[in-house]
Amino acid sequence: MSILKFGEERRSSRPLGHRTTLFFNVRAATIGSVRRVAHKASWTLLDQCTVSAGNFLLNVVLARALGQHEYGQFALFLGAIFTLRNIDWSLISFPLSVRLSASSGDEHARLLGATALLATGLGLVLMAVMGLGIGLLGAANLLLPACLCYLCWQMQETARRCLLADFRYREAVAGDAVAYIGQALVVAAMLKIVPVTLSSTLYIMSATFALGALVHAAKLHIAWPKRAEVWQLPREYFSVGKWSLVAYQLVQLRVQLFPWLLATISGTAATASLQASYNIANVMNPVILGIGNAVPQIAAHAHRAGGIRGAMRTVYGYVLFGLAPILVICFAGVLMPDPLMRAAYGPASPYVEAAFCLQLLMVAGVLDYAAEMINKTLLGVQSGRLAFLVNIVALAAALTLALMLIHPLGLLGACLALLAANLVRLVIAVASMIWLIGHDRSRKHAAETSSADTGANRV
Repeated sequence: MSILKFGEERRSSRPLGHRTTLFFNVRAATIGSVRRVAHKASWTLLDQCTVSAGNFLLNVVLARALGQHEYGQFALFLGAIFTLRNIDWSLISFPLSVRLSASSGDEHARLLGATALLATGLGLVLMAVMGLGIGLLGAANLLLPACLCYLCWQMQETARRCLLADFRYREAVAGDAVAYIGQALVVAAMLKIVPVTLSSTLYIMSATFALGALVHAAKLHIAWPKRAEVWQLPREYFSVGKWSLVAYQLVQLRVQLFPWLLATISGTAATASLQASYNIANVMNPVILGIGNAVPQIAAHAHRAGGIRGAMRTVYGYVLFGLAPILVICFAGVLMPDPLMRAAYGPASPYVEAAFCLQLLMVAGVLDYAAEMINKTLLGVQSGRLAFLVNIVALAAALTLALMLIHPLGLLGACLALLAANLVRLVIAVASMIWLIGHDRSRKHAAETSSADTGANRV
C-alpha cells in the first residue's frame, strides 16, 4: 500500500461527526475573534469620535464667528500645539503603553505616578518653548491664554493616555466629552451673549481641559513612586520612544508645512480656507487616530508571541475594521463637496469656494490612513528606523512639492502637494513592510539552518 493511499484511508476513516465538529469549532473561534476585535475597536473609535466631534464643532463655530485672519491664526496655533503634543506622546504616552502591560499591583500604580511627574516636568519645559515662540511672533496678548491652554491640555491628555495605556477606552469617554465637546458647547453659548475672541476661546478651552483632566484622574489609581524609579524612568522612556519622537515630529512637520507655507506665500486668509476644508476632511480622524492609538500596543503584544507576521495578522483585523468608514467618508466628500461646505459654513461663506480642496483632501485622507497604520505597526514591532525612513522621505517629497506648487497655484497647489506627498509616503511604507517581512523570514531561516548544522555536528 502506498503512503498516499494509506493517508487517504486514514482521512476517510475519520467519522463525519468529528470533521463537522472541527468545522464548527473553527467557525466559532473565528466569529469570537471578529467579535473581540469589533468590541475593542468600537470603544476605541467611540472615544476618538468624542474627541474629534468636539474639535470639529469648535472649528466650525470659530470659522463662523471669527474673521479669516483671526481664524487663520487659530489654525496656526493648533498646529504648534499638536507639534508639542507629539513630543509628549512619543516620550511619555507611547513608552507608557509598552511598559504598563508588564506591570501590576503596586508597581502599576507607582509607574503611573512616576509617569505623571515626568509628564509634568516635560510639560513645563514645552510651555516655556511655546511662550518663547509667541513672544518672538509679537503676539503678547495671546501669551497667557495660550500657555494656560497648553498646560491644561497637557494635564488632560496625560491622564487620558494613562487610561488608554490600560485599554480603558470606555472609561475615557466621559472625560473626553467634558474636555472636547464641552469647549465647543461653551463657545457656542458664549456667542449668544458676547462676541468671542481668540483669547477668550483659549481661556474656555483651558477650563474644559482642566475639568476633563479631573474626570480622568478620578478613575486612576496612582501611587507615589520610589526615587530610583523616577530617576530611571526618563532613560527607559527615551530608549523606547526616541524613534517614535523622530518619526512623528517628521509627520507633524509634513502636515504643518502646508498651512505655514501657504500663510507665508498667500496670507492667513488662504490658510483659513485650507483649515475650513481640513475641518470636514478630518471627519476621518476618529478612525485614523482611534485605530492608530491602539495599533502600536496591539502590534507590540502580538510581536512578542508571533513575530513580525503575527503582529501583521493581528493588526490587519483592526485596519480593515476602520477602512469601511474611511471609504464611506471619502466618497461622500468627493461626490458632495459643495453641500457639505454650505452646511458647515453657510451658503454665503467664502469657504464654499474651496470645495475642490475638500475633494483632494478626502482622497489624501485615505492614503494617509493606510500609510499611518503601517507606520504605527513599524513602531509597535520596534522597527523605528524604518518608520523614520518612511517619514523622512515623505517630508522631503512634501517640501519639494509644496515649494513647486504653492507659489503658482496657491490653495490648490497646497492640496495637490499634500495628496502627492501622502501617496509617496504610502508607497515607501508598503515597501518597508515588505522588506521587513522578508528580512524576518530570512533571519529565521538562517537561525534554523544554523541550529540544524550544530545538531548534525554534535551527532
